[in-house]
Amino acid sequence: MGEKEIWRGGDLVVRALKEEGVKYIFGLSGGHINTIFDACIDFGIKIIDTRHEQAAVNMAEGWARFTGRPGVAVVTAGPGAVNAFPGVSVAMQSGSPVVIIAGRSSIERRDIGAMQDMDQIEVMHPVTKWSRSVYKTSRICEYMTSAFRQAQSGRPGPVFLEIPIDIVDGQSHIEEVVWCKAYRTEYRPYGDPLAIEKAVGLLSRAQRPVIVAGGGVWWSGAGQELRAFVEATNIPFYSRNMARGIIPDDHPLSGGMFPAGLTQADLVLIVGTKLDWTIAYGRPPIFHPDIKVIQVDIEQEEIGKNRPVDIGIPGDARAVLSQLGQALGGKYKAPDSWVATVKAMMGGVRTQFAGDIRKSGSPVHPARLAQEVREFLPRDAALVIDGGDIAVFANVLLDAYSPGSLVWVGGFGHLGVGVPYANAAKLAHPEKPVALLTGDGSFGLSLMELDTAVRHRIPIVCVVANDGGWGQIRREQIAKYGRDRVIGSQLGLRPYHKVVEAMGGYGELVERTEDIKGAMERAFKSGLPACINVITDPEPKFPGMDFPWQIT
Repeated sequence: MGEKEIWRGGDLVVRALKEEGVKYIFGLSGGHINTIFDACIDFGIKIIDTRHEQAAVNMAEGWARFTGRPGVAVVTAGPGAVNAFPGVSVAMQSGSPVVIIAGRSSIERRDIGAMQDMDQIEVMHPVTKWSRSVYKTSRICEYMTSAFRQAQSGRPGPVFLEIPIDIVDGQSHIEEVVWCKAYRTEYRPYGDPLAIEKAVGLLSRAQRPVIVAGGGVWWSGAGQELRAFVEATNIPFYSRNMARGIIPDDHPLSGGMFPAGLTQADLVLIVGTKLDWTIAYGRPPIFHPDIKVIQVDIEQEEIGKNRPVDIGIPGDARAVLSQLGQALGGKYKAPDSWVATVKAMMGGVRTQFAGDIRKSGSPVHPARLAQEVREFLPRDAALVIDGGDIAVFANVLLDAYSPGSLVWVGGFGHLGVGVPYANAAKLAHPEKPVALLTGDGSFGLSLMELDTAVRHRIPIVCVVANDGGWGQIRREQIAKYGRDRVIGSQLGLRPYHKVVEAMGGYGELVERTEDIKGAMERAFKSGLPACINVITDPEPKFPGMDFPWQIT
């Protein structure tokens, strides 16, 4: 698009996105954002229009998860912004950089009952790092650059920018436009040298150390630094959330996802992960009562939260890991016997979770389904996990081989993100096979986003573990109240594969374990968005699924 004298607000929005390298925006059309959508035609940014605004934000967050770059969602005013709220909440909990742009009623008609008018800034404030409204067309680019800076600074997260319709439809002379350049630093905060020195002292005396690496390692781009550190020190590691696959789970020093070794470790180096319910809040019985803790986090306020720490190092994961490695200078190695213990514990946990599962027949055990899916997929495939029981099985039993090869929503436990995440994965990495392994309940929350996949020709394969209900809830109801008091947790065995076929995709029903891989092969060969509807055991036996700590 050539330079011009007069710019519409929508043109300024999209030009700013173009300068940020944005390839896709995810959204759902509306009168308040029409000018933005129209400008995308001129600037060559593709709109992936979804069937719900929550899915648009989920896709934008999925894009961030699979690329490391901010995702962008554009939603209309009022109901559009409210519908986006759950997706924004997920991005906030996971620390994903997402820029949400929303329409708003005109400034002229504010507070007199304009259509779809509401205080969106107040609504979004609790679930965003930063939320603002633009009041002048010529300042749109200024606010856009601020939004991207905020989304990526410190601990990443979602930001919200509303643009009233009279501002986005308004015009500004090019000489009045505020263009921002060099507005974001690429330098990283390093750890205090004294803290590094003390941490090295603790590490060098440890006999049974472990590393727990979380999403902060991914967002920092610290994969090489983490690998160099663990290989130089021989310290076994656990990878969690977005750190899954940064170092392959079949690496000799990997302990997998479930941090069983913390029960025996005398020291843990925690890098870029929250001590929330998924890791027992950093407390016994998962953490040894006398364990020494070194915690590294970009947010100082996360350090020491939920448990005492011996050394807290505020700083960027990549920078601090590099500092620790240089300070140790190759002079420390954890005992090989301890590494063997951690690997054995990993195997024990997986055996406990899988139990003695059938390798053939019906109904399909969900643990076996997860294994069959992983065995079929190549190492470089992207596998998205969504649901309750099936997500636990997949996270514990399956290996991650590269970043994005095993993606789960994380500690927020939000369901229904699977199809949007898978769509985003395929857009981000069109050369890779992309599969979703999901429960039937969670699948129903975003099923219509397979229509989005059909319309935009995004060939993902969804494998549904269909136990006819909300399995985790149903099992808890039976255990607490008795089999005759199951209520609100039964869904029935619905033909999801036929729904996807009706939308123009590929669908297949599977009732036997031995038929799973053949169905997946046919689904991928179809070149269409696909659903493999697998009938799974509604009451599978798995002794490892009873958590040894309180999750509520």
